[in-house]
Amino acid sequence: MLNLKKLLAIFAVAASIFVAAGCSSNQATVQDQSGVQTGVDQSQKAQPTDLSELQAQPQQPAQQPQAAGYQNIDAAQAKQLIDGKSVQLIDVREEDEFRMGYIAGAKLIPLGQLTSRIGEIDKTKPVLVYCASGARSAEAAQVLVASGYTKVYNLAAGVEGWTYGLTQN
Repeated sequence: MLNLKKLLAIFAVAASIFVAAGCSSNQATVQDQSGVQTGVDQSQKAQPTDLSELQAQPQQPAQQPQAAGYQNIDAAQAKQLIDGKSVQLIDVREEDEFRMGYIAGAKLIPLGQLTSRIGEIDKTKPVLVYCASGARSAEAAQVLVASGYTKVYNLAAGVEGWTYGLTQN
């Protein structure tokens, strides 16, 4: 499995090729905080880029590019959702990983059990999924969207990017 840095590097090279080839008509090249260049449709509404702007709009976290019907968010955005108590927090790691530390309030539903236990997740409430690095939770987010969940968030960096402490049993 490619690690996140390799995946970002591959994505940056691909994005650079598309931009250099002039494949986008209404797009601008933007470099995100990790240095990855991405094409952004200039007709889309600008999103808050710093935490002060995000905190001014607590009911709607700053958006990162949406993927397959769910939204990738960072740790600060996830913390806002969790603190607002309006989101169901689902940990899709394995039980041994969960025992080593989890985000307070999380329910463990390993990715391999998600389809059989999907009824445990309320479709009418937002869902935030996470794993160790964001890869398995991205798969889980896709499963949830395909199953009719409309407000699905993926903690893009997983617990590796969570700086707010973990709970242990």
